[in-house]
Amino acid sequence: MGVKKIKISELPLTDTLVGLYTIGVNALNKSVKVSLEFLKTAADEANDAATAANKAKTAAETATESANTATQKANTATEAANTAAQNATDKAMAADTAAKNANIKADAADKAAGVATTAANNANSKADLADQKATAADTAANLAGETAEEARATIVRLEELEESLVGQYKMIPTGINLDYPPRITLRNTEPKRIKYELLPTNTGRNVLFLGDDNAVSVQPDGSFTVNRAGISKIHVIPTENTSIYRTIQITVAEPELRRVKANSLRLMGNGNFRLT
Repeated sequence: MGVKKIKISELPLTDTLVGLYTIGVNALNKSVKVSLEFLKTAADEANDAATAANKAKTAAETATESANTATQKANTATEAANTAAQNATDKAMAADTAAKNANIKADAADKAAGVATTAANNANSKADLADQKATAADTAANLAGETAEEARATIVRLEELEESLVGQYKMIPTGINLDYPPRITLRNTEPKRIKYELLPTNTGRNVLFLGDDNAVSVQPDGSFTVNRAGISKIHVIPTENTSIYRTIQITVAEPELRRVKANSLRLMGNGNFRLT
């Protein structure tokens, strides 16, 4: 029976190097059989070494982070310690300054106490003198009180006499004369005023002006301003005899031309039409 030949590609595959061998030639050019299991051993050792190296790297990174964190904490603690030391120094200096100021004020207080003692002694002496003067003042006040009573009685009699004279010679107005424009144009710019005279002459002086603020608005002094076209009523009231009050009427009209003849209009000296 002859040997059956197959191709290497037709051989079954294996997933391990254990039990596999290869044929080679040694230094003497002789054929030898060499096991391939040592390759697997070397590969396993290399994988183990790589795994150990990765673990060592991770541990080193963790240690580095811990060291950085510890360094930051140490720096923070150092800064806090420096700040606390500076604050302590500042407070110590402030305390020293306060102590010096307290000593200065204590010296001043001692001096002030001496001055106060002297002043108290002087005050006591002056108080004794004041008591003596107060006694004299009481005596003078008693005399002054009697004099004041007499003076008040005299003043009362004089006031009664004054009221009697004023009531006897004071005159009350019994009539009133008024001077005012009963009709004006809407755009007339001339000053406008209600003038009055109380009769008899040299009697009352005060007069109230009460208006309706319709066509015109009147002021307390009798002057008035134009508001619009229309009619306003104004009461003129003497305050010392309101029974003689007068009610007047002022008409505000639109400007118009004055005709002097049936077929002519009047011109002013400057050539303009006269409005009324």
